[in-house]
Amino acid sequence: MNLFSKLSDLSLRARLIIIFITLLLWLAIANIVQIYLFVGYVREYNEMMKTITLTNSINGELKEQLDDEIREIVYGKVSFEEGSQYNLLSTMNSNLDQIEADDTQERFTEEIADVRQILATNKEYIDKLGEEIKFNLPADQRNITYEYITIITDIVDDEVQQLLHATLQVSEEAKTNIVDNIKRDIILYAIAFAAVILLAIIFAWYISGNIVKPIHRLRENANEIAQGNLTVDAVVIPSKNEIGDLCRSYNRMSNNLKDIILSVRSTNDLVMLSSKDIHQSILENRLAGEEVANATQTISMNLHEQDELVKQAVSTFDELTHKYEEILSKSVQIHRHSNKSLELANQGEIETEDLIKQRQKNEMIVKQVKNDAVDLYETVNQMDRNINLTNQITREAKLLSTVINTGKGDIDTILERIEQLAKEAELTSLQYEEKVTLVQNFAKSITEQIDIVHNELSYKNSTDKIRNSFSSINSVNSNIQLEINNFTREMQKVFDQMNDINLMIGDIEQSSKLSKSEVISIASMGEEQLATLEEVSEASYKLVEKIQKMKDNIRQFKV
Repeated sequence: MNLFSKLSDLSLRARLIIIFITLLLWLAIANIVQIYLFVGYVREYNEMMKTITLTNSINGELKEQLDDEIREIVYGKVSFEEGSQYNLLSTMNSNLDQIEADDTQERFTEEIADVRQILATNKEYIDKLGEEIKFNLPADQRNITYEYITIITDIVDDEVQQLLHATLQVSEEAKTNIVDNIKRDIILYAIAFAAVILLAIIFAWYISGNIVKPIHRLRENANEIAQGNLTVDAVVIPSKNEIGDLCRSYNRMSNNLKDIILSVRSTNDLVMLSSKDIHQSILENRLAGEEVANATQTISMNLHEQDELVKQAVSTFDELTHKYEEILSKSVQIHRHSNKSLELANQGEIETEDLIKQRQKNEMIVKQVKNDAVDLYETVNQMDRNINLTNQITREAKLLSTVINTGKGDIDTILERIEQLAKEAELTSLQYEEKVTLVQNFAKSITEQIDIVHNELSYKNSTDKIRNSFSSINSVNSNIQLEINNFTREMQKVFDQMNDINLMIGDIEQSSKLSKSEVISIASMGEEQLATLEEVSEASYKLVEKIQKMKDNIRQFKV
């Protein structure tokens, strides 16, 4: 069991190499045993063939050579000493020795002994034949010995045939045994080979079971995870090889994936809540935007009305300027007439110096006329200055109108300036009325004084020239009175236009107040919108943090 646990802890490569080497060793051992047995069979067969060959050589070639050699010696063809009969006998004996040496099982002992005994007998007769030849015995005696040798060689032939027959029998038995043993060995080798194949299949099944089963479970779990089922069980493999490492890595990946999916779910829930908050804030912001748009449209309409009122005020100021220009021209005529009247008064004063003694009262009247003329002159000058001031007010009103049209000034400042100008124009108008009234009184007083002088001096012929002068003065004063009346009417019209301007300014001020209230409302809505945007920004920031956290979790997976 400990061996199997250690084997299971080995890597797949090491296990495959060990099993492959083991199978190769088993096949090698089986082949070596089979080869060893086959070599033994071949060696045994070769020994049998060698025994048969040696036996045949004794019975065949050596026997014939020995017979021929003995015949030639007997016939005298070859001397006994030069013959090779002993060598042939020695070769036969050596072959017998070799057969006996190869017969480790002592299967041919009797046959070999018989053949050796007969060869020994044959050698004795060959020795006897040699002594006969040496001692030159009769030929009959040598023939008899030759006959014995021939008989003995025949006996050797018979014995060798028996040895050969025994050898062939043993060889046939050995052949049958070898064939049976080879068949048996082939069957055993086939059985061993089948056993090796079976063991290889068992090992392959065992290894594939250790590999395929975890991989099959991994595949099933991976398919479940691919379908969205993260509740699959972990693949527990106790081995420490590549499959165990793969299963542990898969389990760690599955656990990390579960944690990340749970984190993504939590982040998704928070994202949904944040999205709802952002959507609600955006709706509120949209409503506030619509209110701002409505307020802005109202302000735009008020500004448009203000622009129309300002245009009307500018048009009125243009008319007022035109009227003031006409008043200025008329005041210049009045000033010219006043100068002429002053000249005539001075001339009348010079001409009446001679009558001072006569008419002290007329002198006083003339002095009064002179003083009134001076006052009238000063009044006219004052009116001239007022007219210049009115022109300046008109120019400033035009300038303010230009600023309003170009939109480069503050409307509150413009309204205050226009109101100030209106007040100044109204004050100037009142001063004009007072001055006109004063001029009228002065003119009336001068007319009354002139009438008195005219009545008092009408009876004297010497005063015709003075009367004419004062008539001219009266005419001038009448023209002045007429001009003053026209001036009064024009000033009344100007006053009415100033009232219209004042009403327009009031409307502009009311519109400005409405615009100001709308601006305040827009500012409050802007603050609400800013607060909403801050809430949206905070929710977006939290959402970004969650998304960043989710992104960090997802970045653990390398693509």
